[in-house]
Parts: sequence; structure tokens; C-alpha cells
Amino acid sequence: MVNRSCDKLLSELSASTIISCDRMNYGKKGEFRGNVWHNGFRIALNTCYWNSFESQAVGYVEPFGDNKCTVHLSIGPHLLVLIIMCAWNLGLLAALIAVSISTFFDGISSGFAVMLLFLPFIAADVLFLRFALYSNYKKLKARMLDILV
Repeated sequence: MVNRSCDKLLSELSASTIISCDRMNYGKKGEFRGNVWHNGFRIALNTCYWNSFESQAVGYVEPFGDNKCTVHLSIGPHLLVLIIMCAWNLGLLAALIAVSISTFFDGISSGFAVMLLFLPFIAADVLFLRFALYSNYKKLKARMLDILV
């Protein structure tokens, strides 16, 4: 529940949002990048770079009385990105299991080097989860709470 009318809230968001396809103004004009329409929005933080893994705030606004509105908000990465990352991690886990099984049957000394090949991929996943998803998520969530309260 927000103590502002739907029109006032959406016009405030629209004033600080540039459209997604305006790639010349990343990090310059508006605080957010995305789209705002008559009953909702899909926005992300306007960073200086294009990031397909960034968290997005998707909200649907419903009027509630004269000067109040209800906002149904979800924050997180796009569903397609989550599906691709799940498939990537499942493939990585399956390959690691297959290599581990063959390593123990062939001898640990010869297969240990092959298992070390997975270390950069696991490190990339950990860094991705920490810096690409989580930090953007926290910043966007804090900013959306500031706007909606």
C-alpha cells in the first residue's frame, strides 16, 4: 500500500526512467532504465554498462481509494536468465560428477588435474552470484522501498 495516487507514483517513476533501447544514455540521464505504462512498470538501475543479468523491478499498480494505491512488486533477474543459469549450473554439476567418478576409478593422481579445470567455472559462478545478481538486487530493492514508502 502506497500513500500516493497511481498517476502520481507512475509519473514520478516515468520522470526518472529512460527507455531501455536508449543505449547512448546508460548511466547519464535517468536513475532507472526500462518502461513505465498506465498500470505498471518494468525498470532496472541505469548503470554505465549493459548487463543482461541485472535485477529488474516489475510492478503492477492498482488504485485504492482517492490518494492510495496497491503495488504488486517483484524484484529479480529476468526469468530467461534464471533458466539459462540453472541449465548452466546443472551441466557443470553433471560434468563435475562424471569427471569425479572417472577420476576415482582411474586413479586420483591422474584425474586430479582434470578436476582442477572446474575451479575457474565454479569461481565464476560464485562471483556471478555475489556481484552480478546480489549487489544489483540489494541496491534496486533499497531504492524501490525508498520510492514506495
